[in-house]
Amino acid sequence: MARVSSVPFVDVPDSLKNVMYAYDDELGGSEFVQVFSHAPEIYKSFVDYYFSLVLETRGAISGELTELVRLMVAKYNDCFL
Repeated sequence: MARVSSVPFVDVPDSLKNVMYAYDDELGGSEFVQVFSHAPEIYKSFVDYYFSLVLETRGAISGELTELVRLMVAKYNDCFL
């Protein structure tokens, strides 16, 4: 299975470092952003879309439940390590 390496934190663009801090506060971890830092402009576009969506639906479904659902979908599709 191919794996994508993480970009060292010092090489992550500042705009994505801010995203990492937000994820740390919201989800308790942000290391996965370092993988997306290989294509920072694409990931930044996603974050701009996703964060506004999360803020609109905040309270409807908790962040913890959202992550559990993602894990179960990954497991169901044999994408779970």
